[in-house]
Amino acid sequence: MKKLIQSFLWLLLFSGSLISCTWEKEQCEIYLEPLTVIPMNYYPVYPGSWWLYEVNDTTTEQFQVSETYLPHSYENVASEPWETPSFSDTVYVPFINEKPIYGYNKIEWVRPPFGDYYVQWPILSEQVGFEFEREWTDKRYGDFSEKLKVTSKYFNGTDSIITVEGHWVYGPNVSRKSYQTFGKNIGLMTEHIVDTLTVDTVYKKVLLNYFVNH
Repeated sequence: MKKLIQSFLWLLLFSGSLISCTWEKEQCEIYLEPLTVIPMNYYPVYPGSWWLYEVNDTTTEQFQVSETYLPHSYENVASEPWETPSFSDTVYVPFINEKPIYGYNKIEWVRPPFGDYYVQWPILSEQVGFEFEREWTDKRYGDFSEKLKVTSKYFNGTDSIITVEGHWVYGPNVSRKSYQTFGKNIGLMTEHIVDTLTVDTVYKKVLLNYFVNH
């Protein structure tokens, strides 16, 4: 019996659990550590990483990842005011510019009257053809959301690249299209928004320098 318990304990230790045992009674209390959400290949926001971009040829914008993985949970079920909120399990995630990142997902707030809770929301996917919206929006007064689609995944001779294209179906941006490229083990490399009527580039972001702390 003791050998069976020892084998079980080694398995749990290998998985990162914390264990407190009283061998005389052959009983163990098991404390599971929160999981760590490891960054994905095309959005490698490892702790200590950073990216510097040039925006519209005039300014720069920097994105900085927290120095460590940090604990995070979120209210993930809409509840009545008199009910106890339901929360996701606590996990360790990287924070980029103080916002938690879950692999290829961020956290979005579903606002009242549709609810008052949070959900994981796509940033990117490696699946060509995958469609999503830039963020959650209230569509009662028109669909102003940006519609995105992963259009290709290819090797350009130097890097493996994912391209994402976007468009709008309503509102002031309806004549515009967006284009993003993500490099494997690099992250966002370029972002452009083009007015299809004037053929002008109205927004441009280009990666100047970066450091991925694998």
